[in-house]
Amino acid sequence: MISVVISLCLLTGCDTSAQAAKHAHFKELQNLQELAMQSKQQQLPILVMFGAEWCEFCQQLNEEIFTPMALNGLYEGKVVLMRHVGVDENQPIPGWDGQLIKKSNWAYALNADLTPTVLFFDGEGKEVAPRIVGIPEITLYAGLIHQHLNIAYQNMGLDKQIPITPELLYLQAKQAQKN
Repeated sequence: MISVVISLCLLTGCDTSAQAAKHAHFKELQNLQELAMQSKQQQLPILVMFGAEWCEFCQQLNEEIFTPMALNGLYEGKVVLMRHVGVDENQPIPGWDGQLIKKSNWAYALNADLTPTVLFFDGEGKEVAPRIVGIPEITLYAGLIHQHLNIAYQNMGLDKQIPITPELLYLQAKQAQKN
């Protein structure tokens, strides 16, 4: 578990101390309609993690997986649009159609109210990869996300694929910078 954080941070140069604890870099979903338009324009899937402040497994995912992914600059807007959905927040947000929805009601309607649950959507709101419920194995979680992103690309009809691990994505990005 700790080796995943260390590996990701060594590769990405992230500081996991105070930044990871706040999960401020793993953006909270504010407007689903705008995110859907961005997904369509950039031809990227949307990764949404349904979580809650009281959920210790959600905090673990934020600290060990999603915050390092958000900080390293290789994911957001390049291979995926990542957002956190706090199901315990009361502030409604614009949904796919612009109508205000409460995050907890949306999670319940999607059968994603067990936290943490990660879903992958296209810009139309269609699930495009298998969901991940709970933490099957934290040391393999980032690779599982990569695998599901590749499924999402295929199901969205996109000619994209990312390496199966964050380490390989980092090395690919470094190689691209050299060329």
